[in-house]
Amino acid sequence: MPAPFLAALFDLDGTLTPVTSFWQHLHEALAQWHDDADDFQRQFRGGKIDYATFCRLDAERWKGKPVGDLKRIAEAVPLRPGARDLRLHLQQRGLKVGIISTGLTLLADRVHRELDLDFTIANRLVTRGGRFTGEVKINVEYGRKDEAVELFCHQFGIAPGRVMGVGDSEGDISLFQAVGFSLALNPESEAVARSASTSCRAENLLEILAHLPLDPNPPSAFLL
Repeated sequence: MPAPFLAALFDLDGTLTPVTSFWQHLHEALAQWHDDADDFQRQFRGGKIDYATFCRLDAERWKGKPVGDLKRIAEAVPLRPGARDLRLHLQQRGLKVGIISTGLTLLADRVHRELDLDFTIANRLVTRGGRFTGEVKINVEYGRKDEAVELFCHQFGIAPGRVMGVGDSEGDISLFQAVGFSLALNPESEAVARSASTSCRAENLLEILAHLPLDPNPPSAFLL
């Protein structure tokens, strides 16, 4: 019998929340998306600028804005239905649960608290004196979520082969490749679906339980 999985790592944007890009969501909420921000994203997707430049250009759009203004936008982003119940289900089975996101800590930290997660890593907008400086600290590079998986595994002493990963986009392919089992949830493309162990479409996160390789008879000590 194969060893049981001990952890589940989730993408945030488009996976634990229905908002597919929190960066874009902030721009749209501040009526900035059609100024320059959509062009920055097109340039990055087209390979004309690297990820660090893309992040810097985006972050500069928020220079001088009060932290509270963007926090209020983050607080209004809903969780996908079933997120809390899924977290409880996995917790009761003894699994560590975390987030690996190229999104922003403004949202990731809030979700971490609400779901009482074990691990969260995302990119951080730099602040000073209650305002954004226009700088960004990149903790998760696009296409390099495997490095964050390695960090998680080192921190908790869990082998990557005993970790599950769940995501939805091309940015999650490196996550899928680094773990023992991967699920593409509502994948944005066929390439994403093919890169995962399996894929499914669901609006309620509890529906993904049927697709995860969970022990049907976990130790009773985990069923609190």
